[in-house]
Parts: sequence; C-alpha cells; structure tokens
Amino acid sequence: MSAPSKAISDLHDGQTADGGRFNAVNRGVYISDNLQFLHGLNSETIDLVIIDPPFGKSQTFSGIISPPLTKNERLVETSLLASWGITDIDGAYDWGIEYPDQEGQTAKFSDIWRFERVLEEKWWDAEMKSDSAVYWLIESTRRTHGDSIAAYIAFMARRMSEIWRVLKRTGSVYVHCDHEANAYLRQMMDAIFGQRNFRNEIAWSYRTGGVSKRYWPRKHDTLLFYVKSDSYEHSPVQERVYYDKPFFTSDVDEEGNPYADVYVRDVWDDIKPLINTSKERTGYPTQKPQALARRMIEASSNKNDIVLDCFAGCAYVPVAAEELGRRWVACDMSPRAWIVVRRQFAKKPELSMTVEGDEGKYDDASPSFEGKGALRVFGPTQLPIRAPDDLDKGIARQGSHLAPIGFRKATLEESDDIWEAFVAEWEPYCWYCGAKKSNDRRELHLDHIEPNARDGSNDDCWNRALACAPCNSDKGNRLTPRETIEKAYEAGRIGTERRRDEMIDLFNRRHQWAKERYDGLEKQEELPERKASMA
Repeated sequence: MSAPSKAISDLHDGQTADGGRFNAVNRGVYISDNLQFLHGLNSETIDLVIIDPPFGKSQTFSGIISPPLTKNERLVETSLLASWGITDIDGAYDWGIEYPDQEGQTAKFSDIWRFERVLEEKWWDAEMKSDSAVYWLIESTRRTHGDSIAAYIAFMARRMSEIWRVLKRTGSVYVHCDHEANAYLRQMMDAIFGQRNFRNEIAWSYRTGGVSKRYWPRKHDTLLFYVKSDSYEHSPVQERVYYDKPFFTSDVDEEGNPYADVYVRDVWDDIKPLINTSKERTGYPTQKPQALARRMIEASSNKNDIVLDCFAGCAYVPVAAEELGRRWVACDMSPRAWIVVRRQFAKKPELSMTVEGDEGKYDDASPSFEGKGALRVFGPTQLPIRAPDDLDKGIARQGSHLAPIGFRKATLEESDDIWEAFVAEWEPYCWYCGAKKSNDRRELHLDHIEPNARDGSNDDCWNRALACAPCNSDKGNRLTPRETIEKAYEAGRIGTERRRDEMIDLFNRRHQWAKERYDGLEKQEELPERKASMA
C-alpha cells in the first residue's frame, strides 16, 4: 500500500543526491518517537525548525477526525504498522509510537507528564554529574511548579539539545507554547541555545472563545524564537493594513480602499485561528493555521532550505514549506499523522503531489493525487542513520560552575574621607583628562567608575575616581573610563595621542592603588571579628 519503494539503506546513507549531509528524505514523514528520529540526523543539516509540541497542560486532548477515516485509510494504517512488525498496542509501545484507535475517528494526544515516562536514569546521571544548567533548571522547576512541569521540561530539553545539534550555524528555531510552561521553556532554551541567541518572544493574539470573570482572558499563544549563531537568516515581513480613512502615508488599492504596508512586529493579531468550518481543519483540537507557519518560514529561510517539524501531527508546517519552495521533513509518533498529511496535501491540488507506492487514490471517497512531488512515509524501523564521523558531535554542556556570590557590604568610608585620601596621594588632578583643580569638591568630583544606576555597586574607594566637571558630565552613566579619556581627547582637553595613552595608563595605576587601599581597609575591619572568634 504505502510502504517505501526503495530500501532504507539506499535512502539514508548519510548523503543526499546533491552531495550534502542531510540524511533524511525530502518530503519524508517519519512515524517515530522524535527523539530517536533526531538522534539519527546528521549534525548541522537543518535550516529551520518549527515545532508545536504539547504545552505541559496535564491533560489529554481529544478530537474527532473530520471526516472519519475511510475503510481504505484504516487499511493503510494497519498495513503500515504490520510492515514495521507492529500488530497491537504493546508492539507500538515497544517502538515508542501510538497505536491508533481502530475505528478511525479520534485525533488525540496526551499532555500528561511523569519522570518515569520521559527520563532514563543514565541521562539524568550524566546531567547531574556535569552540573549542567539543564539539570539545575529541572531541579528548580520541581520546587517552584512541581514534578509534572519538571518532567515536561526534561522531555523538551532532551529533544531541544538534539535540535540544537542538527541546526546549521545559520539556522533558527520557533517553539510554540502558552502560559502554562513558557517561562520554564524559555529558561530551558537559554540553557541550551544560550541567552544571547534569544531573539523574540512573539505573541500570536486572537479573540476566539469566551471571557473570564476571574482573570484577564488568555487570548494569545507564545512563539519563542532562537537562533544558532549571529549569522542566522532573517528577512523582515510586511503586512497590509487597511484604514477607514486615508492619511498622508497610505496608498489606495484598485477598489479605492486606503492601506499601508507595514513591517510585522512581535504581536501577530492578523493571523486568525482556525474555526470548525475551515478547509484546513483536521479534527485535532490544537491545530494551528498554515498562515502561521508561512510567516515563520518566509522570514527565517530561503528557497530550497530544509525545514523540520518533529511534532507534525497536523501537517501545518509541511504544507506551508512546500508552498514556499522549501524542502521539508516531518516526524510524529502517531501513524494517523500520515493520513492527515496526505489529506492536507490533497486539499492543495496546485502543489501537484503524489504519494509513493499508491495507485493515485484510496477509494472513491478519498482524494486523488497526481503530479511531481512524492510524499513518502517511514516507520520506526526505517529512521535516518547518522554518519560515523558525526557520532562524537553534540551540544557543549553549559555547566553551572559559578564563582561565589560577592555580597554587598556596608561602605567602609565616607565620601569626604575617600576624596581627601585620593588628593593626598595623587594631588587634585582629574583622573581622566589630567586637568589640575583646586582643593574643592565643587571643582573636582568623586566619580563612580561603575555607576550605581547601572550595576548597583557600592561607594567604596575601589569604585571611585577624581573627575573634573566636564569629564564627569561626559561619562555620566554610559561611558567606561577608557571611553571617557577618549572623549576628553576628542574635546581637546587632552592635547596629544601620546598624552591620551599616558592618561589611560595612569588611570589604571591609580585604580589599582584604590583597590589595594580598599583591601587593606577591609582586612582592618575583619581583624576584630577574627580576634573575637578566637577568644
């Protein structure tokens, strides 16, 4: 029926037809635990990942496939499972996939999480021994939210580590979530991708559903947008906004309606959620519109790039990727996803898709396929095989080996005492431009090197410097000491480059002296405490 027409060794040999290292099959739908699927992909072969995973809501979502599967579609499912050696629910469990209901009516998935279900002791011990940020995040989540969300974060962290590995350096990832776990998911993404690779928290806003008298109605989902490096792909996207009345920046369409094309920001309220009568509807209760995927794909990839969706039950990403001329690969743990993918592409005859191994249609009640693009399905026994030279690659663990916290202490001296000590040691000169001033604090200020407004440091002498009024004004709470000296040179208060370099060196020596002075004062303060403890 729908078994692959080529041997798996021919398709998954670590190389693609164009000589690249992408070792899955373009337009391939893999029925598997996505962790096992991701394990088999070669590193740095994917351009864009878009996933709509479970949200950690501790419930089972169930809907009705619309329309219910035909007799032939049910036969496709059972034939596929049999070709992979799966004949019952126990066999499906052994392979980590779902065993679909035999009536062909339900579309459901479990969003209930337990450590016993998602975590092996070997993986947990490795994270614990490496003192990784992921380990500490899961432990803190257990204490702040509970074991259920912590187990969910563990489930996601394992997969996100693999996604990080398979993404190219120019790649991006979008993770769909909501209020239930998005705060924990973002910290998990920070731990794996690095906080500096966070780009956006996008709100997909909508107005469907009822209202609440107990809290503000929850009418948005979140898309966490992360990149692999600073060299990622991104193109601004515009949307057309219509107005009731024209204004000076608007254009007018053929029907005379005023509009303006504006750049899309991080609140997306122009993409409507699916309603029950939508042509895209499959029956899955959490299905997302293809327009949502199109926006992400258009912004974060180029023609012929490879897009991955490894929670692909509703096929909203594969269809959008095909429409935009991208290559794509999908994975889902339910064999029913294969039927849904086929149905969704059948609704797009302009894409001219075929299904490899079929005669063109299931039966008279099912959609037909004809054209050039071939959809293919693979089971848990037919996953990509990672190249031998790729097996040692993995995420560099972000450990939590941190320096001891430096606690804020009471200031040891009054500002007047520090000023007088500085002048006594260095005479009344500005430490930035070198101008000599009178012994008057109104002319020679006691500056904070790192301002309180920026980092909260204290008023002790290690953080102070003498500054004339112009240099103190230039520095404000923005410039570093070196930048302040450069500013004084540009303003003509320092006459030559040689003198500028001398002032930089002199500032460093004065600052080091202030640090050593503070250390000596601190030891004097600690001495009475040590004597008391020894008594």
